[in-house]
Amino acid sequence: MLQSIRDKATGVFAWVIVVLLIIPFALWGIQEYLGGGSAIVVAKISDVEITRNELNVRVDRSLRGRKDRPEGAALLTHRRNVLEQMIQEEVLNQAAADRGLRIHESMVAQQIQANQNFQKDGKFDQQVYQDVLEYNNMDPAAYQATLAREMVVQQLINGIQQSSFVTPVEIDHLQEQQGRKLNIATLQIPFSQYKEAVVLKDEEKETYYQEHKQNFFTPEKVSLDYLLLDSRVIEKGLKFSDEKLQQHYDDNKDSFVTMEQRQVAHILVEVPAGNKKEDEAAAEKRINEVYEKLQKGEDFAALAASHSDDAGSSAQGGDIGILEIGTLDAAFEQAAQQLAKGEYSKPVRTAFGFHIIKMVDIKPGSSKPFAEVKEDVQKMLAREEAEKLYLDQKETLYNLTYENPESLDVAARELQLQIKKTALFGRAGNQDDAIAKDPKVINAAFSDDVFAEGNPARSLNSKIIELKAEKEVSERVVVVRLSSYEPSKAQTLEQVKDEITKTLTNKKASEAMDADIEAYLKQLREGGDMEQLGKDKSLTYKAAQWVGRTEKDYDQAVLNIAFRAPKPAADKVSYSSANTLKGDGVIAAILGIKMGEVKKDDPSRNFLGQFMQRMRSDTEVKAVLADLKEQADITIFESRLANDDS
Repeated sequence: MLQSIRDKATGVFAWVIVVLLIIPFALWGIQEYLGGGSAIVVAKISDVEITRNELNVRVDRSLRGRKDRPEGAALLTHRRNVLEQMIQEEVLNQAAADRGLRIHESMVAQQIQANQNFQKDGKFDQQVYQDVLEYNNMDPAAYQATLAREMVVQQLINGIQQSSFVTPVEIDHLQEQQGRKLNIATLQIPFSQYKEAVVLKDEEKETYYQEHKQNFFTPEKVSLDYLLLDSRVIEKGLKFSDEKLQQHYDDNKDSFVTMEQRQVAHILVEVPAGNKKEDEAAAEKRINEVYEKLQKGEDFAALAASHSDDAGSSAQGGDIGILEIGTLDAAFEQAAQQLAKGEYSKPVRTAFGFHIIKMVDIKPGSSKPFAEVKEDVQKMLAREEAEKLYLDQKETLYNLTYENPESLDVAARELQLQIKKTALFGRAGNQDDAIAKDPKVINAAFSDDVFAEGNPARSLNSKIIELKAEKEVSERVVVVRLSSYEPSKAQTLEQVKDEITKTLTNKKASEAMDADIEAYLKQLREGGDMEQLGKDKSLTYKAAQWVGRTEKDYDQAVLNIAFRAPKPAADKVSYSSANTLKGDGVIAAILGIKMGEVKKDDPSRNFLGQFMQRMRSDTEVKAVLADLKEQADITIFESRLANDDS
């Protein structure tokens, strides 16, 4: 029970409160759970306050697992964006309350009972529910209020979304747009020639380094000590005496037999779908006529070839191969199993029609001798024993690492496991290390208990972490603790010179290419000829042709800008430019437009209507939210957004 509570409370359940709920702790005073002290308010929405502690919780969660964690001004911008999200949530909550939206307590109860974190053996368990909430320092009333609030807000959003609709005329227009084609010519400007022309001075690299010094830091890294318990390792280490294996063989002889094989054939007279009485009667008459011919001595295979409605088997004399129990109609299988070799059945009714079944051959089953299956017995017994040992050792591992949170030594000695160590890795993990690349391990490594602000002496053991199965199917768990910590540190100019060179080269090349593209566009819009311009500047020109939105011979970025470009006036050309996915510049000339055809009977119209309705409903939700924010009394204390004591 303790393991279950701890897993739920520190694992998935923690995110039920802080992730799955749209209205999180921020709305009802998280400072009570994070410690006392005066709360610094960063925003007010009417009478509701958002504190800096609440904002910190949301910011930390949003950055968890990110490799490029922002710092300085970038971090402040990120904090401002997270705060904006929290304000939107509270505005929606207040709007729902103003409109009298309510959620009955029975619906909240249903939601709680359906939550797997509160279940035991697949069913809601009141004791588990209370234990998990207590472990998180929460009372049921507060949790239920939070859940009800989130459900009310979702009710408001659903109401807005469901009020939107799309007309047939709008679908017609979308069909026209979807099938639209453009007559375009292109001119490609290679980025590589601009990169090759860039010459950088050492002074430029030095200046860039000094101006962006805050970006050149190595990420903080940790290495972990860990104990790994693997059911497959346990299994491979188990060996048994011949007497033990013989006993297991004797106790499980049914597992080491060659099953009886029955080869069957049939003659089928189908009953058409709908099962009308006259169809049933006609089919029954046909099968009885075939049965009478069999009784008079006619050949079964010949009758199957001439009378069976089963095209797949009639050419083989009705043979359908070895009977596999559970794959055919139950009535068919039951009749077949009662036949001796060479016998045929009376007509049998199944869901497909009427059958006459013949037993072509029977190969009796037989027991495999112990010597033949000894290796299989070893594997079978080792698997069974390993499962028992694994569960026992897993419980022991949990108890010992939980009772001795400052060391793995006790558990290692008791279970005879080796304490292993990962290489240093950052918050993105190490893809070359089976342990350090697991997301659950990475999260645990940088959790408060294990990370301990980078001090191994203060690190506590993690909870038991279930690992993903690798190549072999096995159950594996690991417990980790901090072994060493390498803080983030500034890199020298020499260390980042190549990176700076690449950045500055690309920047200068892009500026030069963009300037040329603007000049080319100006020349073309003043009446210049695109093909001649390509020849003059040694650029690749592609002659005009009609293309759709998904033309394979065109870079998607080019198609995107072409289809968003202004419609050309009569006898005029519209020009636009873009960068391809490879970085080259492209100028597109739109010479003409053909709208798609409206097809009222096109099956895709239904999908288009649903797509437009979803898009419109999302737009309407955003519009309502913007209007609510405009009307709300919102105050943001910008000077308090930084995570300091100001």
